[in-house]
Amino acid sequence: MDPSTIRSKAEHFVIALLKDNLGPDYLFHDVAHTLSVRDAALKIGQKEGLSETEMEVLELAALFHDTGFVDKYLDHETASQRIAREFLESLAYPADRLNQVLQAIGSTRLAQSPSNLLEQTLRDADMSHLGSPHYAEYLKALRREWAVFLQQQYADPEWLRLNLEFLKGQVFYTPGAWAIFGAQRDENLKHLKKKAKQLQKNAEEKKEPVLIQENRSAQMMFKAALRNHIDLSSLADNKANMMLSVNALIITIVVPLTADRVQNTPNLVFPLGVLLLSCLTSMVFATLATRPIRMSGYTSMETIRQKKSNLFFFGNFFRMNFEEYKSGVELVLGDHDFLEDTIQRDLFFLGKSLGVKYQYLRVCYTIFMWGILATVILFGLIFLVNINGLPI
Repeated sequence: MDPSTIRSKAEHFVIALLKDNLGPDYLFHDVAHTLSVRDAALKIGQKEGLSETEMEVLELAALFHDTGFVDKYLDHETASQRIAREFLESLAYPADRLNQVLQAIGSTRLAQSPSNLLEQTLRDADMSHLGSPHYAEYLKALRREWAVFLQQQYADPEWLRLNLEFLKGQVFYTPGAWAIFGAQRDENLKHLKKKAKQLQKNAEEKKEPVLIQENRSAQMMFKAALRNHIDLSSLADNKANMMLSVNALIITIVVPLTADRVQNTPNLVFPLGVLLLSCLTSMVFATLATRPIRMSGYTSMETIRQKKSNLFFFGNFFRMNFEEYKSGVELVLGDHDFLEDTIQRDLFFLGKSLGVKYQYLRVCYTIFMWGILATVILFGLIFLVNINGLPI
């Protein structure tokens, strides 16, 4: 089949595929982006002096490189390679060129480095928006896509910092790309740096507190802290349960075994008493460590309006009916300051509860440790006294 026919068929197929399957939320990876990358690839390829066959492979790879978005957002390159293979094989495209097309598509992964000039050319074309005068509009579209498909929300300073670091580290592989897009890329970088300085200056002047709901780093920190608190609470309960089991086992075994011996050797009552007392006291503190806190189960609307309760903790609402709970939650969600306070309150009181658990647990282990030590020492002394026949 004539190369121009293959290119034409591929272009019509890709445009129809993307138009029919990409929703309105694909504001960046749309048909216009694909055609823009194709055009940029051809310009760079001409600058680099690619052969006619290489230009054909390059154009096909550029057309198909983002078709995988019709199947999935992450790892779309794999889906793009599959779509390209199925289409080109249906046209009996030569296997060696098909393999080049697929390898070039794979090279558009950011984690993968292009291995030859053709792949470098396509990679530069895919990043050509970095050197576009419309770079700001592209960033806005990409930010919207990530929010929809990756559920990644960024505050303005965080988004700006992310793209500034990316643009600093992203360079073009080919001289042709630098010649076409390099100057504008440097201008875009200067603009981002200037904007970042201005945002930092405005933030220093305002000195407004950072809202958790608008800061992804803060959200990740709170999630990690909450998860750690829950894991530590579970660990504390396991340790307390272990102490309860060990002490109960000691009492169950020691008392029957030593009951008769105490009558024959009255001095054994001292180490036995120390052992039993330490075991019982350890069990008391282990029980205190695992004992649930007192919960009312009900929070009045007046208390909620005064921002003195946390409705995300079950102990504050399990006696409420659903309508009361729903009204309270809507009140919390409708007030950003109240929501921020609730998030912090939840983590704070969970930490307070965890601190009490570990205080009791520390006392429990300390009593058990010294009790066992004292028991062994007393048993040893009594044994030595009995061996030497000394009176006590």
